[in-house]
Amino acid sequence: MFEDLFRAAVAKALEMAVNEGHLIKEDGIVLKPATLELVNEVEEMNRQHLIDMALANNDRELFMQLTS
Repeated sequence: MFEDLFRAAVAKALEMAVNEGHLIKEDGIVLKPATLELVNEVEEMNRQHLIDMALANNDRELFMQLTS
């Protein structure tokens, strides 16, 4: 009984945190907004690196895919 009450309280707390913007729920995973910002920064750095590599290798097709 206590376990059910505890689970309900945690679920409600998570729901409130998501609704208030303190946490983000994406694909069933709860994350802090700063984590998503970090992931986006890493993705952008990787994309920029691929663009640089495409330019260095004269790979017009890859460059066009990455910049469109």
